[in-house]
Amino acid sequence: MKLTSLIIALGLLAAPPVHANQPYIVMDGYRVDSQTYNGFRLFRNWCARCHGTFAQGLAGPSLAENLNRIGKMQFMEIVENGKTGQYGVMPAWSSNTQVMAGREDIYRYLKARADGVLGEVRPELAQ
Repeated sequence: MKLTSLIIALGLLAAPPVHANQPYIVMDGYRVDSQTYNGFRLFRNWCARCHGTFAQGLAGPSLAENLNRIGKMQFMEIVENGKTGQYGVMPAWSSNTQVMAGREDIYRYLKARADGVLGEVRPELAQ
């Protein structure tokens, strides 16, 4: 019994952190890695006017709720080429070099919101 408990305990210690398979790192509910923070900054600059300050939805849909319904590749395609849907028209961002260069980071930020790891808070860059 003690040996089994010891083996289980060692296995838990050797397990990777919970965020190991996630594209983001969020600590204390608001401190984020530099790429996720950059995604937040880009989102606030280019996307928030339609999708809300914290991706909660406005004229465009809530990405905090809907991002897990689409895959990463579909997200990237919509950002690049735009989409017409029930909320209206999302413009194509293919000609915007800032958005295109940072769309992986935007995805990281939105994925943290969609997974519920990052709430409706202004994230801070973890030091």
